[in-house]
Amino acid sequence: MQNFNFPADRPMSTKIRLIAALVLLGLAACSQLAETGKVVSDNNGALADSDVRYLGQKRYQLRVKGSSLLLDGLVEQQFRQRATEFTGKLGCKRWLLHEYRAGTENTLLGARQYAEGIVECVMQ
Repeated sequence: MQNFNFPADRPMSTKIRLIAALVLLGLAACSQLAETGKVVSDNNGALADSDVRYLGQKRYQLRVKGSSLLLDGLVEQQFRQRATEFTGKLGCKRWLLHEYRAGTENTLLGARQYAEGIVECVMQ
């Protein structure tokens, strides 16, 4: 009787190991919303990632990143919502917008919208 060498009996080739490693790295890079702190959503269920950085003198840099390019104009609304929510938690009566820009950025999964601005907390 002849002894056959089945593929399961052979060790994994280097090419298969490399492909498996690339697939795992690709899956790890898919988590877009793990970059910063707070995920916000609106009534329609559209998600956005936001980040806040203190600049001093009651000024904060806010950045909101939309989840899709298909929701045109929504990231600006989410920026205003996030600014109002954040400054309200600080006890501010209102907030002033000093700088604002919005655009589209490239990610591993394609383009997405962002809005970024500097807001100042006004206590009176």
